[in-house]
Amino acid sequence: MHEYFFAGYRLLTDDGIAGHESVKYLADFATSMPYSHTFSLRLGDAGELEEKRSWALSCPMVYETEYFTIHDTGAGWVFVNTLADERRLAEGARNTVLASRDYGELTIWVTDRFFDIERNGHVLHTRPSIPLSSSIRAACEAGMVMRDGIPLHASLVEKDGFGVIFLGPSGMGKSTQAMLWEKYLGADFIIGDRPGLRKIDGNWLGFGMPWDGKDAIHRQTSVPVRALVWLEQAKENCITSMNPVHAMSVMLKQAMMPVWDDAAMDGATALMGQLAREVPMFHLCCLPNEAAVRLTYETIRKG
Repeated sequence: MHEYFFAGYRLLTDDGIAGHESVKYLADFATSMPYSHTFSLRLGDAGELEEKRSWALSCPMVYETEYFTIHDTGAGWVFVNTLADERRLAEGARNTVLASRDYGELTIWVTDRFFDIERNGHVLHTRPSIPLSSSIRAACEAGMVMRDGIPLHASLVEKDGFGVIFLGPSGMGKSTQAMLWEKYLGADFIIGDRPGLRKIDGNWLGFGMPWDGKDAIHRQTSVPVRALVWLEQAKENCITSMNPVHAMSVMLKQAMMPVWDDAAMDGATALMGQLAREVPMFHLCCLPNEAAVRLTYETIRKG
């Protein structure tokens, strides 16, 4: 068995998972840290894949994304990759993930054969990846909100010992602002997408996570969060404070909400309400320039 740690949780995998080429970057999260809960992930027998897949598809579907559907088994949840995902990985590359009702126990069945995939003019002989950044991530994030954690569609930086989280719709410039803080202030870019937030010993902490949907920056570290910043592109730089009600409405758009699961949704909503009351949020209308960086930094530092 292998242990990995993120956001104050432990991910326990069997040898088959840890030895899989597609999850080798989990090694960056192997340093032990205090944890409050264990998620276990094991690799099922590939020979059972089609049977498990057919059974899963017979269960009621409760949610659908581009890359997987979620089905309610009564005792738990099952995630089945879609044809779009299959084509993305390689024709016939299938996977199915079974999660317990509280997402603590996960089993994945994945196609166990190699494919030739053409990428950028080159043919790669590879086997399908374990979907750590799609269905397994979704299951773990749902499990987080049932255990005092919030994953956000955001970027996280650290400067002077405090964390700043940038939120906004896709393409609004979250990663750009994080990189500008890195360039002009020497900030540490912790994660480009989906940081985890938890309140531990009275402090809200932002964590790097073992998956990132965009920038492939994911560090096993944490930082006390001093502020959240909602971004909007504009022709001049301006920053204002947001009240908790407005902050809550924004975070509902940016949190990874397990909308298929009422119990998990209750946990996510309660946590976001608490976060909105306890951590300042600012609305930054800005250009992607140094002036926006320094305006935001000074506002947060003084506040």
